[in-house]
Amino acid sequence: MNKLNRIIATVGCALTLLGGVACTTFQTQEVVEPPKPVYLPGSYEYFVKQNGYPTTMHIFQDKELLKLAGKNSPIYIDLEHQRGRLYVNGKVAADWPVSTGVSGHPTRTGKFSILEKKATYASNRYGKIYDATGKCVNYNADFSKDPVPEGGKIVGSAMPYWQRLTHDGIGMHIGKVRAGRKLSHGCIRTPSIMAKELFRITGYGSKVYVTNSWEACYPLTAKDAMAEAKAEKAAKEAAAAANGETKPDETSPEGIKTAAGTTIQTTNE
Repeated sequence: MNKLNRIIATVGCALTLLGGVACTTFQTQEVVEPPKPVYLPGSYEYFVKQNGYPTTMHIFQDKELLKLAGKNSPIYIDLEHQRGRLYVNGKVAADWPVSTGVSGHPTRTGKFSILEKKATYASNRYGKIYDATGKCVNYNADFSKDPVPEGGKIVGSAMPYWQRLTHDGIGMHIGKVRAGRKLSHGCIRTPSIMAKELFRITGYGSKVYVTNSWEACYPLTAKDAMAEAKAEKAAKEAAAAANGETKPDETSPEGIKTAAGTTIQTTNE
């Protein structure tokens, strides 16, 4: 083939290809979003999505997992979100609100072991001071520095179901809890229903981990459920605002009981 023929053949091939391209109909592939996960009632993910988590007084308990809980089941206290969680076989068996130390008396982070357990206990440092007539003159006293009137007395704050974590007086116990609020002098206040359950489960040497935020083992599926709940709430509020309405009523159910998990409404104690 001479040079001219080679050029003609090359041009012919190019025109054929161009013609094929011109006649081809391009179809855009439809992007299909993956279906949202379905969180079954009773699951931990359902709990965190339905109850305004983490700022809620609701308590999650998986009754089947709690039956398996024992001395070696780890407890985590999340200071940022003011929640406590008990794990059994790597799964959340219980999740409850706590109130830990205020800024002046912060709860220390770290790994702790339960050193002492007493169902009936009172603080030997904080409580009330009464004068000789029996009148309370200091409702929030620090016995190490606040004076006691002559003939008066001190009464330590009650800390039922006490579980000591440090030798200088930090522990877990029943106390006043407000969702998302730090209230204590460093102790971990717990609603009575959970304090009693933990007291039953733990033993001397049981591990309690206090972290600044989510523990490393916190389930990613629960974080996804929270993100979905936040997005859905924002969308509802935006739609309500666009229609000139107030924020939609999102009252959490008082309790959802299933074969797997139970949501318990508790109050500020």
